Amino acid sequence: MTGSPISDYGYPAPFAAPRPRPRTSVAGLGVALIVLLALDAAVAALAAGLLVWRHQVLGTLLTDPGSLGPDDLHNSDRLALGAVGWLYIFLVPTIVIFICWFWAARNNAELYFPNRGTLAVGWAIGGWFLPLANWVLPLLVARDIHRGTMAGRKGKPAGGGQITGWWWGPYVIAEILALACSGENGNAKKAADITDFVHDLQAVATTGIAALIATIAAALLAIGYVRTITNTQNARNREGDWYGGPGPAVLPGPYGMGYGYGYGAPMPGYSAPQMPVPGYPAPQMPMPGYPAPQMPMPMPAQSPAPPTETAPVVQDRIPVADTQIADTHSADTQSAETWSSDAPKPAEPGDWLTPPS
Repeated sequence: MTGSPISDYGYPAPFAAPRPRPRTSVAGLGVALIVLLALDAAVAALAAGLLVWRHQVLGTLLTDPGSLGPDDLHNSDRLALGAVGWLYIFLVPTIVIFICWFWAARNNAELYFPNRGTLAVGWAIGGWFLPLANWVLPLLVARDIHRGTMAGRKGKPAGGGQITGWWWGPYVIAEILALACSGENGNAKKAADITDFVHDLQAVATTGIAALIATIAAALLAIGYVRTITNTQNARNREGDWYGGPGPAVLPGPYGMGYGYGYGAPMPGYSAPQMPVPGYPAPQMPMPGYPAPQMPMPMPAQSPAPPTETAPVVQDRIPVADTQIADTHSADTQSAETWSSDAPKPAEPGDWLTPPS
């Protein structure tokens, strides 16, 4: 078969079966994402500290305004808003890189554990842009990524993993608190007097601090999730450990064993290939929708049995005794001489052909 890949047994791969490879490496994206998440956590911690200072300044303004310096209120407001602004600036590339990494990791997970995900690969991108649904759909995709990445790996949990929920919970809490903070800020703009305005600003600072703390927790836990998925997928890619890859089997077989033919594990629903027997042809992979072909077992060659007795010797001519021939000749002569002339003579050949007179 010209152009067919050669299997581990030296036979061409049946039906010119392709060997799929991971579409996108997550190594570079994973490193960039970890760095950005760490920066986000650092800036969020700085912003949370400045909001704590602003909250204290606002409380002092309500209780003892004379103790404040001329620029304390202005500086606390400017620095806190500046830190939050920088946080949003860092969040923009983080979101872009995270979605790219998320999609690449989901693609690889599909190659490691085919057709086992809750959602299709496209939801790794589309799930982030649906209002309210973006609090649930990416979580399902993240769970599929974890399951597919850890499938078949020794010592790795096969489920969705608690690390997925630990990261996603603080993220959703941070999103809800950010919406609440925005609502408190709108109430402050509608305040009737200065006292209500300051109280509303304190509520904004309090809600913002809680949202930033949840953001820090989500960023740190997301680093653990990204690092775990990235390292495991990098290891699998180096080993060729994906469906159809040359490395270790991806899926466990129906009999508790893997398949290391160089074709990867069988697709769900197909018959398991037979293990090769030394001295016999390698098993062929089944066509989709057909059972696995059964390899005939050739019978060993039979050696001819040794002769058990000596064959009789056939002579070309059987000798006859001369006396026997002489006796036969004399008997014929005697019978001819004893024929009587009075006896009717036997008909000669052709007499019965003479017509009657």
